[in-house]
Amino acid sequence: MFSENQLGEYEARIGRITFVCDEADSETEKKASAIAERYNDAMNDIADFMLSEGIEEYFGELQKKDIVNSLGMPIISLDRNTVTYPDNGFDDMLIIEFHFEGILENFSDLDIDG
Repeated sequence: MFSENQLGEYEARIGRITFVCDEADSETEKKASAIAERYNDAMNDIADFMLSEGIEEYFGELQKKDIVNSLGMPIISLDRNTVTYPDNGFDDMLIIEFHFEGILENFSDLDIDG
């Protein structure tokens, strides 16, 4: 599932999600598969989290569906427990990132930066 990329990380793509990690093993593969399976169901929770953390300060008034439709394809770091949206539909320069716990169960530290 995982193969080494040009940056020396291990990378796998499951559906529309890119996963990266420093070391790949069967546990990493299980975690990536579980996150990929839960990701679509977690989108409303992710949108709620972003709204509660002030995403509208950057992009104006938003509805949950606006967030879900604009986030784009995520890169999920299994080592750092982060979800990153480098190519989101809100802005072509800002990167959206946040931390998660478990299998996308709790979210924290929303960061919007260029």
